[in-house]
Amino acid sequence: MDYENYMELYESVYFFNRIQIHRCNDNDLDNKLLDESIYKAVTRILVVYKLLDYNGSTFVMTNEHKEKHRYILENIINKTQNEHYAKMFSKAMSESQFFFDSISDLEYEIYSRYNFPITFETGNEAVKHVDLSNKRVLELGGNSGGLATAVVTNAKNCRYTVVDTKIPCMIGNEFKELNNVNIAFIESNVFDLTLPNESCDYYDYIVIMNLLHDFDDTKCADILRNCIKYCDSTTKFLIIEDILTGEFEPFEPKEAIMHGLRLSVECRGGKQRTADELARLFLNVKYKREKAIKLSNVHTMMVMAAM
Repeated sequence: MDYENYMELYESVYFFNRIQIHRCNDNDLDNKLLDESIYKAVTRILVVYKLLDYNGSTFVMTNEHKEKHRYILENIINKTQNEHYAKMFSKAMSESQFFFDSISDLEYEIYSRYNFPITFETGNEAVKHVDLSNKRVLELGGNSGGLATAVVTNAKNCRYTVVDTKIPCMIGNEFKELNNVNIAFIESNVFDLTLPNESCDYYDYIVIMNLLHDFDDTKCADILRNCIKYCDSTTKFLIIEDILTGEFEPFEPKEAIMHGLRLSVECRGGKQRTADELARLFLNVKYKREKAIKLSNVHTMMVMAAM
């Protein structure tokens, strides 16, 4: 593992060693270090990065752990620490990162299986506000089809197509058989969207849920332009996102703030947006906001129609 590129790991090792030194000397700890939440956070980070073991009753350090701690501490206090932090800062600022590009196939499969019931619930809320019966629907990044299953279960004769990568499509086809629903899963790249000729010439609705917030404005514009070749003048977009209100951060729903923290870690280059910021994205493809519907504390559904 490249330990030099994890700022939180450096900080955790530093604080953990301060705590241990104070305890060995039987001195009073600084009030800040006594904060239980800080100690738990530090411990959790070290366990996740396998720099602590749990022996059944307490956390322990092996000789291997001590060597890794010493290596990190030496890098913190040596003369090149400014260079290390400069490199980490440059990495955070200049490199984009997409969550699904950095996980294993097994992790992706686990994610896709757990994603299904969550998006299914969101789909059940969405169908209360829009009737997709007898409609042709295309969903980008629909993963294992939880939202799609909720829609086709409630909307009679809805022809639903989900576009995603290999693993979520594989899991989606399993759930499709299990739930006995008619959903087409197509492997394709949202930045180079290519659908089979037999799918259909255009769709009545294009659904994009929890996707645009993973990318910057330029990439989002590319995604939307790829969609236009499957639209006609009546096609509408349903955008389901953790949309910000634009208020001062403490007044945002805590769920939206947590989503923002996830994006900052997992999808560098991604960003949460307000309803107005999302509407401006759609000006690139000559679409405007028709209405916005609050589905939950996390999600708002925006309906976008051609100008």
